[in-house]
Amino acid sequence: MYHHPGQESLSRFDTLDLDRYPIALRPASRQNRSILPTPPSSTRTSLEESQGLQEPICATQPFTQLVVSPTKADVPSCHLTPPPSPSSPGQETSSSILKSLRDVASRVVSRLVFENVSAPVYEEVVEEATKNGDWQDVRVDYDGSVLIVHCPSLGHEFPGDLFDLMGRAGKSYPREYHGSRITQGGSTTVDLVVGSKSPDFSLYEVKDSSRQDQKVLNVMPTVALEVGYYGEGERKLTLDAGRLICLSKGMIQLVATINIDHEVEKQNDGRRKLKSVVWTHWEMDPEYPKLVEENDKYELNELIPENDGKMVEDQTTVQPPPDAYRAVVKFAQTPYWVRAYRSNIYKLFPPTGIRSIPILHRHLFRDPQECDQENPAFTIETADIMATIHSFERVQREMDGKKKRKPEEEDLMDKELLARLKKRRPN
Repeated sequence: MYHHPGQESLSRFDTLDLDRYPIALRPASRQNRSILPTPPSSTRTSLEESQGLQEPICATQPFTQLVVSPTKADVPSCHLTPPPSPSSPGQETSSSILKSLRDVASRVVSRLVFENVSAPVYEEVVEEATKNGDWQDVRVDYDGSVLIVHCPSLGHEFPGDLFDLMGRAGKSYPREYHGSRITQGGSTTVDLVVGSKSPDFSLYEVKDSSRQDQKVLNVMPTVALEVGYYGEGERKLTLDAGRLICLSKGMIQLVATINIDHEVEKQNDGRRKLKSVVWTHWEMDPEYPKLVEENDKYELNELIPENDGKMVEDQTTVQPPPDAYRAVVKFAQTPYWVRAYRSNIYKLFPPTGIRSIPILHRHLFRDPQECDQENPAFTIETADIMATIHSFERVQREMDGKKKRKPEEEDLMDKELLARLKKRRPN
């Protein structure tokens, strides 16, 4: 059903000061969540102190297939929502989700999808899973009804290594800027107007301040990265970018999507080979937000795809991936249009001569100096991007090859491993 402008119930993101746009208030129900970036007074290990340290990559763990109830389905990662499940009209409970969540956190399965998850149930799951530590070990995507919990594949982890490489070479983002500092949030879950999303990587601008609005801004990233790997495709990446920008009310100022595509080598036992790497920037349209006009038709918080400046009304037929999204969200109980658009495309592989990608001051900082806005805060060199991706590709090829080894090849590997371990024995 479409709504015309009018008073609705108070959203947890509604209390905003339009004079200081963009600002969003932190949900009160998330005050105790332990998945936020390093706060100003935290004693957690800083980025500089932890350079070179890497967390275990869960994609390297073996997965087994788990039979789930009709309300859960293992679906390809390119789908935001699972197929209809008419046999399960009831809502999920927090206890049933938490029980299955442990299977993903402990790497028994790689991905689960829960349908009919209400917002209160989701909040209960977040609170309990944060207490027991399971929430730190998974990534989530919740759109207000469907909850996807997964452990990402190896390719999704490359941005962390990329920024570690840049940091060690002294080529990363500025550590401080006019009272601000940048903190890596990794895949910290981001609360949106509806639901939440774990990007593959994120950067936060943090300022020391007692002001409530600044505390809110400290827990929303300015830059997020989303990786599409092996067939996930551009369409899902564009939707992720649109959600992160529009449903954060523009708090996320830049979403970089990295589409890493592959082809299958038939002459090489069907192994996959790197086909292309496309890095795309998405931003909030500077002409927005715009007040909803009297005759506008809309559904609150619903993304509407665009192509060539026109809204795509017929979504039943195959369309090119959108180049923009718009949505109506509320600022201080007043509906406004917001719009995310594709601002730049960098085709990195096969090589096209692009040597670096700029991240501007207005991407990384909320209120940069006027003279700095269009200047790069830092640049990411194509050579560093591709070196990191190729490193992960080599590991992935080994993982793929392991699945296709013959028993005699496995026996040979075991003998070599046994010999190597024996050499380590003390004399």
